[in-house]
Amino acid sequence: MFRSKLRKWLPDPDSIRDSKWLRWCAPILGHPRLWHLNRRGVALGVAIGMVTGMIPGPIQMLVAGIIAVPLRANIPAAMFATLYTNPFTFVPLYLLAYNIGGLVTGEHSAMATLPRDFEWSWASMHRYIPEVLRWIASLGDTLLIGLAIQLTLSAILGYVVTLVVWRCAVSWAWRRRSRLRAERAAT
Repeated sequence: MFRSKLRKWLPDPDSIRDSKWLRWCAPILGHPRLWHLNRRGVALGVAIGMVTGMIPGPIQMLVAGIIAVPLRANIPAAMFATLYTNPFTFVPLYLLAYNIGGLVTGEHSAMATLPRDFEWSWASMHRYIPEVLRWIASLGDTLLIGLAIQLTLSAILGYVVTLVVWRCAVSWAWRRRSRLRAERAAT
């Protein structure tokens, strides 16, 4: 039931071929596996979205879609899964990555180098941006190692959780149908 409702919202390869704006990439985006709702395609799309969601800037969904095409993952699932990062979760996720990297490398000193007496104002923007970029660069290897570990674990977790939830939903639907058939046969 959920799949049939979701299928109404998702584009099919024919609508991509007919679209004025997407016609030029219809041979690539027209492959049915990119839009079909199957267990492995959606799980792989979620894993891709979990990795590309940590890309800073507004290109997360575009990169997720580009990576999903050669891997034949579900494009809508990949794009939707990037939404776990937003302005409220982005900083805590990067701090978590830095702390994970600190556990692996044993370095925690770079976090203290952020100037504490720096006050935000539009007038001091010319001093603020280089200082923040210098601070981010000082996080270096610790942050990169932490991000690699965090993204690997989140992709694996997203893939496995999607497979388990999909399996549970299918099992629940089969049991429900069996129960309804048994009730109809009894009456």
